[in-house]
Amino acid sequence: MTVDYQALERAVVPEALIALDASVTLAYLVGTEAVSPAAAWLFDGCLAVGRNPAVLSTLTAAELLVRPFRAGPAAVASVEGFLRFFDGIRLVDVTFPIAREAARVRATTNLAMPDAIAIATATDVGAAVIVTNDRRWPATVGPGGPTIIQLASFVAA
Repeated sequence: MTVDYQALERAVVPEALIALDASVTLAYLVGTEAVSPAAAWLFDGCLAVGRNPAVLSTLTAAELLVRPFRAGPAAVASVEGFLRFFDGIRLVDVTFPIAREAARVRATTNLAMPDAIAIATATDVGAAVIVTNDRRWPATVGPGGPTIIQLASFVAA
């Protein structure tokens, strides 16, 4: 797999607030997916070094913990540690304005509610981009909203 890092650099400009989806976060944590090197660039090359700040919905955090709870306490501790201590990621609680926007997103796109919450969170906090690996997501969430970046579009076989 080859990652187009130059295109990623152009898509994720320095200092832009990034919203993270569960799929891209899992690609980073698991490390074995086709997009994992691109996810590593995002987390290690942008977030960990302070190039970009990021947000993650608490509902997305819950999604990230499902597999670890099935795997056992060590896996849960690992993901919880990541969520609590990874520099550059701020967890955002689901508020009524986020829930309302999520309902609008779901009504207009038919995305699942966790995806709609991730998009609504990004919109609410003013994120410039949302990074996902979920191809069901639309290219945009509307005028003035964040740009949706499909991580897989930067990876070639």
